[in-house]
Amino acid sequence: TTAVAPETIADKLAWEKHLLGYPVSVHPLDLLPDEAFDGVLLRDLPDHLGQRVTVIGVRLPGWTGGKGFFLGDGDTFINVKMRGKKPKIQVWEPMQVNGRCLRDEWGGLWFQAESYQMVNYEG
Repeated sequence: TTAVAPETIADKLAWEKHLLGYPVSVHPLDLLPDEAFDGVLLRDLPDHLGQRVTVIGVRLPGWTGGKGFFLGDGDTFINVKMRGKKPKIQVWEPMQVNGRCLRDEWGGLWFQAESYQMVNYEG
């Protein structure tokens, strides 16, 4: 018999996204090396209200009920609003977003994005 190499986590992610439309067993950020990001975790944003920071996450599917999109990191998520026209960003693709975490009139948090950059990972 011929030995078959076990699938990589990149293979699993690609298969799940292709067959199901979303990841199940692997989060897209799991493929990034630890040193790929030096910023603020989404769960720590309340400690940085109003400060310009960089966060990392993936665009989540779904509608926010208004302008913007949901950005998640596998632990938490936040509503991100871009200045100007909302860009067409594919769901489940890693991205870094620069901007400020703000509080709305009801006490909820949202992220005012000033710029973003897609993050590539080796698959």
